[in-house]
Amino acid sequence: MALRHSVRFARMYHAERHSSLLPVTWIISDGNILNDYKAARIASALQTPYEVKNIFKSRLVPSLLHQKLTNVRSLLQPDLSGPLSHVEDTVGNDDLPQLAIAASNNCLPALLEIKQRTRGQSTSVYLGIPDVKLTQVDALVFSRFDQMRLRYLGPARANLENAISTLLPFSGALMPNPLGLPQAESKRAVVVCIGSGIEPAGFKLQTSDIDILAEGLEHTQLEKLCVLLSPELSSHLKSKVLTLLVNRLRHNSRLDVEVVDYSLPDQPSPVDIIASASLVVATADDIPSVSLAVSLQRPVYIAGEERTTNILRNYYQVLNASNLVRRFYPKGSRYSYMVMSDISGDIDEYSALRDHDPWVKYDSQQDLSNISDFIRQRIKILNE
Repeated sequence: MALRHSVRFARMYHAERHSSLLPVTWIISDGNILNDYKAARIASALQTPYEVKNIFKSRLVPSLLHQKLTNVRSLLQPDLSGPLSHVEDTVGNDDLPQLAIAASNNCLPALLEIKQRTRGQSTSVYLGIPDVKLTQVDALVFSRFDQMRLRYLGPARANLENAISTLLPFSGALMPNPLGLPQAESKRAVVVCIGSGIEPAGFKLQTSDIDILAEGLEHTQLEKLCVLLSPELSSHLKSKVLTLLVNRLRHNSRLDVEVVDYSLPDQPSPVDIIASASLVVATADDIPSVSLAVSLQRPVYIAGEERTTNILRNYYQVLNASNLVRRFYPKGSRYSYMVMSDISGDIDEYSALRDHDPWVKYDSQQDLSNISDFIRQRIKILNE
């Protein structure tokens, strides 16, 4: 009898705590516009209202130290109340959401704090590989690239009940124009995406890569060029890009080059810029931009792919074999000698290494549907 009463009380307590959560989704943001965009896409697909919540950034206390102090405090005081330590503009435990989405390791402390405050009643979603134990997050959204990295650590880590996988990292972008039909005002417009400068899975951007990229662009008939700089790009590499790429093209080719630096506030959306391009060239370390451009069904060329190693090289081989990306070897550049004399068919002037099969249209809408269905299923399982 006592056991039955305790079970009934536990169910009532579970329902009361769950009903106190707000029927909204929080997008945990560290200011990365692409991460916020794809999280908002998922929230919209789930048909839930959402709010963007910025993580707490202290000018006096470094973020890592702030995280450790908060973790110690949570151990000493398990039943914390009041404003959240890692999220700005919060009141307390009475205004917490039913669902929280994050896409950056900077946002993980906030994501886990919400789950702790709600005693596990909120659902946490993370896009990518979190820098914590994988079972600490309720729903993980992996890419094939993430799975390849996890399999390197052990097969069991890549096959989890709380994870779903897509070929490309989810970008949230949906196809605005048919492939090969760029907007009229953007004809021959090329967007060059420069990544963070390093991808631990197999690439580090060097000065020689920037020089080769500039030389390749000089061999193309451009009318407009836009260079997008990652917010994680170091100041040293940024100066190299501006000197060896931007200034060189402006001087030698008399080309109008626009530079968009996402480390600065109030920049235009990369989604709009890439969607209006006739083609996109991305450095091999810039996986997010590659995913975004392929999802928008732009022709995508990879600069520096020949120097990728290990897991990243294997991943690009998958994308190449799927006819989603091509190496950036413009006709007339230093690699054009590789073109065989007996090649048949039309040569791609931006990737003259070999004859290519037609571009494949990537179905990003299907990815979004699969992800949203998976999250709904996880919520249902966790609430049973």
